[in-house]
Amino acid sequence: MRAVPSAIAAISALLAAPEVAAWGKKVEVAPPPPKPMVFQLLAAAGVPESNAMPVLVAAGTMLALLLLLVMQGGGGPGGGGGLALIRSFLGQESKRGIKVNDWIGDYNALHHNGTYDKDDKAGVEERNSMYAKMVNAYYELATLFYEWGWGQSFHFAQKKFNETFAESIRRHEYYLASHLEVKPGMKVLDVGCGIGGPYRNIARFTSCDITGITLNEYQVKRANELNQAVGLGSQVRSVQCDFMKMAPFKDGSFDAVYAIEATCHAPVRQGVYGEIMRVLKPGAVFACYEWCLTDKYDAHNAEHRKIKKAIEEGDGLPDMARPQEVVAALKDVGFEVLHTRDMALDPNPNGEAWYLPLMPSWKIWTQRFQFTGVGMALTKNMLWVMEGLWLAPKGTYKVQQMLQQGGIGCSQGGVTGTFTPMFLCVCRKPLAKK
Repeated sequence: MRAVPSAIAAISALLAAPEVAAWGKKVEVAPPPPKPMVFQLLAAAGVPESNAMPVLVAAGTMLALLLLLVMQGGGGPGGGGGLALIRSFLGQESKRGIKVNDWIGDYNALHHNGTYDKDDKAGVEERNSMYAKMVNAYYELATLFYEWGWGQSFHFAQKKFNETFAESIRRHEYYLASHLEVKPGMKVLDVGCGIGGPYRNIARFTSCDITGITLNEYQVKRANELNQAVGLGSQVRSVQCDFMKMAPFKDGSFDAVYAIEATCHAPVRQGVYGEIMRVLKPGAVFACYEWCLTDKYDAHNAEHRKIKKAIEEGDGLPDMARPQEVVAALKDVGFEVLHTRDMALDPNPNGEAWYLPLMPSWKIWTQRFQFTGVGMALTKNMLWVMEGLWLAPKGTYKVQQMLQQGGIGCSQGGVTGTFTPMFLCVCRKPLAKK
């Protein structure tokens, strides 16, 4: 019975509590806390409250991607990070005296006079006649993206088991160089050298003296800057030159010549191969990797034609050839063809195909993310925002879209087996007759 008084006391204390005492009385309700400033700003800008959160999520994603762009390190050693890319963008128009939006417009005009699904004969003829302007415009616009996103060597490679991307690129270059039959100190020509990544690697590998030629002035300037930066300024160099007219070089100037995914830009293969034949010494070797349509390509297949057109448009090509056309052109100018093969068909156990870097991936820290549907939309809008903030010249996102479509075309060409970027040709210039 002693528990009864204790229970009564407990109930009395409970009833006396402020919360219970307020029952039946009018309770003052505290006003809701003010909305965050960002929501107030959106409301003032006319954004409906129901759309505020999606807008914030999209803006946050764009900001995160922009920060990722600024912070990440680019495509390879010396490739530069996002800040370097933005600085280059800002200086491109002022220092180079070009208007990116005008240049990409003119470039696109050369490719949009035909369609994916119809005969593009008129377009091919115009691109062939204006190839120098087209290729120069392409690399003026594309080089910044290439160096930042891919590295200093603008080409593909099969990735062997346990190789890094950079190792696969160097191995692909060294393999080509192994066919040149060169010794230290010999003079070698790199036809279509880009910004010199391959010739710097090959120069270290062979100890040869290498000259690279490219049509684009910016690439010459950038390559020679990099040559000096790595201490190879006296061993390698870039010269501005049209490979269809190698006027700076006398007959028989070089002990070997090579080209890596470059002579595909020629409007007529016999033209560039003939000039290579002229500047080679008798008995010397020319080796190259060519971009080709394979025997699986069917000109009557609409999907195949679309792939071909995307590659040509996204990679600055007048037209593409088949392997047999390449071999015939080499023989036409007098080369003795020693060996040819499509290296994309080489066995590659547990390795990765050359086109894998161009396939979609949800790993947002890799360049493959841009090939997903979400990545395409975000990349386009991010560059559009950068243009609006004057971090990039107007037309930059159009350049990126053009390059992206070229990447998609290449990857689909690889998946379908209708395209190869590594048709190997090894040739010799015959010895002069006594």
